[in-house]
Amino acid sequence: MISNPLAQEISEERIEELTHKMNGNPALPPNITVNKPNLQLSKEDVWKQQTLLRILQLIDLPFLENILEPQVKTQNLQLIKEEDLIISNTCLDRELIPSLCLPEIDNWLNAAIECLEYFPDQLIVTVSQQLVQNRNEEARLNIQKKILFDVIVKYYNQERNCLLTDEYFDIHSAIIELLENEKRMEALEAIQLYLRLLLPNVREELRRLLTFMAIASEPNAYKLQKQYDNKTVVLKTFAKAVLQTKSLLKVRAEQLVWFLLEYHSELFKTPVTLLDLVSKKLKKLLHGEDPDAVSGMADNNTSIPTP
Repeated sequence: MISNPLAQEISEERIEELTHKMNGNPALPPNITVNKPNLQLSKEDVWKQQTLLRILQLIDLPFLENILEPQVKTQNLQLIKEEDLIISNTCLDRELIPSLCLPEIDNWLNAAIECLEYFPDQLIVTVSQQLVQNRNEEARLNIQKKILFDVIVKYYNQERNCLLTDEYFDIHSAIIELLENEKRMEALEAIQLYLRLLLPNVREELRRLLTFMAIASEPNAYKLQKQYDNKTVVLKTFAKAVLQTKSLLKVRAEQLVWFLLEYHSELFKTPVTLLDLVSKKLKKLLHGEDPDAVSGMADNNTSIPTP
């Protein structure tokens, strides 16, 4: 167990501020009611509240408002846009595998195809046409990988906004500080918690992109450029697609992106500490206790699990 002194410095006022704002959120339908007048919490409330409280235990954030309501304008519009995209895609045959004409689909191709599921219809049609035009049996695999890599790069650098935006700048900066202080496991848990705050579609798209980046960056994978190793090409090509911010130096942003890539298989797991916090909170709520008195801080205020 690793002691975290920051956890002991969280003021009661900040905890009360957070719980008050979360408990008073009228946008979420209640499914848990406690024996206190006009006080209701949904399971979604509990998960978000405990996620934010755990983040505060790991990193010091100057303003809670930046993480309580960062997505109202931009991410809601993003969600509407993506939902429309998914609906429109059902009217089109977006299956790329027949266009590949290969005896088997390897991990590289599979990860690339999963990324393309979030692309606009017209782009999918264009890619399919390019794939079927390839008649060179001997070089087919490499040519098709080049086609897919180029279209993914083009989409994420020219058409798609970056996935992690300045709305969470304080969290980005705090995680980078943990990395610079060689607190990698604390940084990993902070990222796992932070990613839970993203919209589901954004979170899943990020997972797919990082998976593709990780596979494409392997030294024995398809050679992306002759003069550079795959790892360098992937980082320089996709760093801005993952995280682009005017508030961070380029080298610091790339440091965070590389950490995301290195731990891509662990990022989207739920920390055991959070599961414990949420479980205890829900049990006490179901027994009718005041949720403001059950932040979970008293039981888990100084330790995080070792890797």
